[in-house]
Amino acid sequence: MRFFLTLDVGTTAVKAGLFSEKLDSVAFTIKEYSLLTPKTDFVEMDPNIYWEEAIDAIREVLSKSHISASDIISITCTTQGETFIPIGKDGKHLSNAVVWLDSRAKSEAEFISSQFDKTIIYATTGLPEINGYCPIAKILWVKNNTPNLYDATNKFLLLEDYLIFKLSGKYATNPSLMCSTGYFNISTDKLWDEMLDYCGISAKKFPETFQSGSVVGKILPEIAKKINLSPNTMITTGAMDQVASAIGSGNITVGSVTETTGTAQVVAATCEKLPPGKWSPVTVYRHAVEDKFLKIVINQTAGIAYKWFRNEFCIDLMNSGGNTFNLMGEIAAKEPPLSRGLTFFPHLTGMQFPQSDESLRGVFFGVGLDTNRSCFIRAIMEGVGYMLRESIEEMKLNPDCITSLGGGAKSQLWCQIKADICGTTIAVLDNDESTSLGAAVIGCVAMGFFSDFDAARHHISRRRSFVPVIDNHVIYRKGYSEYREMYKAFSPIFHKR
Repeated sequence: MRFFLTLDVGTTAVKAGLFSEKLDSVAFTIKEYSLLTPKTDFVEMDPNIYWEEAIDAIREVLSKSHISASDIISITCTTQGETFIPIGKDGKHLSNAVVWLDSRAKSEAEFISSQFDKTIIYATTGLPEINGYCPIAKILWVKNNTPNLYDATNKFLLLEDYLIFKLSGKYATNPSLMCSTGYFNISTDKLWDEMLDYCGISAKKFPETFQSGSVVGKILPEIAKKINLSPNTMITTGAMDQVASAIGSGNITVGSVTETTGTAQVVAATCEKLPPGKWSPVTVYRHAVEDKFLKIVINQTAGIAYKWFRNEFCIDLMNSGGNTFNLMGEIAAKEPPLSRGLTFFPHLTGMQFPQSDESLRGVFFGVGLDTNRSCFIRAIMEGVGYMLRESIEEMKLNPDCITSLGGGAKSQLWCQIKADICGTTIAVLDNDESTSLGAAVIGCVAMGFFSDFDAARHHISRRRSFVPVIDNHVIYRKGYSEYREMYKAFSPIFHKR
């Protein structure tokens, strides 16, 4: 039996996983870390922490598994998108990583947007706009504000590229990781030279692009020795975390739809090509599957709203010794659909889709003397369900089934509420860690254990499906109609504040 190591490096934690050639999870571990915020709008991370925590996580997962090093044949990484690290000619990082959450480059984004029509940007990159979060804007900020750093940079590496370099000594990236940078053409899988030329950024400062699931090379001998792996272990390209999650949930064919309720809510649907000739607020990523794309909608506050309510108003449940989220679900289940007339508008940090409006904040609407804590909890679940239905409709999707991922998928009540609101079956997977599983699938394909992603898809199984209750779906039509009216009603008020 052969085994495949994965690294899933997210915003605040790295996860290491070990999977068999049948995609069974053998061992898994998580290492957390904290971000640096040295100035307003600056969000950074010491690259050494990414690397050291990744190494520790690999060591720990190997210790748990008791698998022989000779049976582990590859390492595949999946990471957050947009985070990048400047690397010098000696292979050492020249500054902290600039994390995707960093928004220092607003003026650079405005400069770029003044030159390129958003229709051109969308047709080339799949991004509805170039904003201050895009690497193209932040690299231009580096060039404008720290020219010595820009000149000394040999390569600007995205986080997965950095880990591949540290593991193999080679510079390599992949289209699904590059697609959200603002300087990559997702139709040609090449750098967007026109954008780079306008910004005065050299194309030589970026690594070579390989398809997801390509073998880059063997692990460096000194690294293999450091973490007790075979020097024959191969390093492969992976994918951005959202794309890897789609792979790990079987979202690789047109018509497949997933929703992830984690901190944010992410809705993803596989498609065959970019929308022809017109702009849309729906982001399009390059899929790990060759010649396919992934339509993506991100709503910023989903699970984080539920966590906020837990931390602020459920201290007694947190101190009870039980699983707080389970206890919250149990008391919310006692309330009827529509939460006694309470509706939650879940945009606590502004709306990103279908309108971009940073001025908005969350609203609990319809509080009465009969409203209790259980109503608030259930209303949060329903508000996120309404947001899901809105995204599905705005993306013009008509799925027979939506696969639910993330922490929200662990709540049976929440899954049933989403099914009832959307009128669509909600399915959950056997493996909760779809992103790591997706990286394992990519590793298996790279090493030839599956002929393609479709062959691997048949090894991904569902744990349970939630079929919509027709009576509840009818009831929720009223709540959803009210939810859709809230933006127009609340927006003028927030814009005056």
